Amino acid sequence: MTAIPNLYLKWRAFRELADVNDPDNWIGNHVFKTEDGAQRFSKLLRGDLGCSPVIAQDLTRFMNDWIGVARSRAEKGAATDGAAAPALEPADLELPVLSFVTRLLGALGGAATRNLDRAHQALLRDMTLEPPRGHDNPRLVVERFSASRSFGADVQPSGGTGPLVFEVGKHKGQLAVIAAKGAPVAAYTFFTRDPAPIGKHLWDLSWGETMLWLPAPIVPTLSDGRLLLLRQAEPVNPMPGRFIVTCALVWQKEAIARLDPRGATPSAGIMDEAETSRFLTNLRRLTEDKLRKWTGAVAVAQAEYVVKA
Repeated sequence: MTAIPNLYLKWRAFRELADVNDPDNWIGNHVFKTEDGAQRFSKLLRGDLGCSPVIAQDLTRFMNDWIGVARSRAEKGAATDGAAAPALEPADLELPVLSFVTRLLGALGGAATRNLDRAHQALLRDMTLEPPRGHDNPRLVVERFSASRSFGADVQPSGGTGPLVFEVGKHKGQLAVIAAKGAPVAAYTFFTRDPAPIGKHLWDLSWGETMLWLPAPIVPTLSDGRLLLLRQAEPVNPMPGRFIVTCALVWQKEAIARLDPRGATPSAGIMDEAETSRFLTNLRRLTEDKLRKWTGAVAVAQAEYVVKA
């Protein structure tokens, strides 16, 4: 049985696009047909449990039933945009996330605008992580520079009046963490691109266009009380859209093994889709830490900016 670490993202899109109102607890008991079905289903979605052929068949059967219901509702309201693609197959569960959403939309024969927007926002929330509220948390700032000079009147921290807007070819940018409690043992920084400002949904792009990484883990440079995530200001990436930057600062070396899907001593690099999905799950668990075993081990900071072509 192979685990599917990004299944929770596919399931989230399915629930929103097909207007599923059955709770996950009930669905888990229905699919697994056991008393602990709800717990097993949760583990399945998060990649903690392998997806056997029997479970994959039962899950896609359940999804196809709901797709049929959604199509019937849409046809009554004339919301479909064409003939449906073939029903989902168990192998579709292994597709990349955004390819799966495209396949799902094909099976649905389209979706209402409200469902498309809802699925887009739900995926966006699950492809990032909002830091906990608090005055003593570290803050991530985005700094903007003119491409022809260094610090000057153009430099502004993000926040307050809204995200900074970068123009390709005109601005450079720097990322820094302020109000941190010293230098962390490691930092992980990734960018989640929201293409809504250019009139697209997440699944209109590839995973590599929506999730971008700085090589991680790294140890940020401490300069005048600021943790620099880049060695120097760099030209903005020429990809228009809204970017949400998330930085996870690790304070305890032992926490790396619980956070990084590549192991306790990973080399700095870029995580692929499966690794990123697993990383997000691990990061949520460490920051929520219901048993308080990892309290203070990881801190999350976030900022955003906009790129204009």
